[in-house]
Amino acid sequence: MQEMNLEWAHVIIGGISATIGAAGGLVAGVWKVAHIEQDLRKDFSQDIAEAAHELAQQIAKVTDQFDETLRGLRQKINDVELNTERTFVSKPLFEEFRKEYREDMRDLKSSIASIASMPRTK
Repeated sequence: MQEMNLEWAHVIIGGISATIGAAGGLVAGVWKVAHIEQDLRKDFSQDIAEAAHELAQQIAKVTDQFDETLRGLRQKINDVELNTERTFVSKPLFEEFRKEYREDMRDLKSSIASIASMPRTK
């Protein structure tokens, strides 16, 4: 009988084992990468949600401050208008001004009329 050479069997079994190990490693790597992608998406989603929430809070804060500033400005304008109406020209002073103005206009009209009626010299 002929002796069997087991060296080739050892090489074949080693090759098959390496192929099976590589296939298993590839499956395990794909599995791990798939879970990493899910975790990354989950992390990004959480980060985006937190950033949107912080942005909404900052916008609300700035809006409140802006609203308060506008209300203050409107109140100041109202106060100045009211004060001006009350103290700038009081009714008696305005009536006195109108009387003086009418008298001045009469005097001016009389002066213009007297100048117009004067004879012209050549």
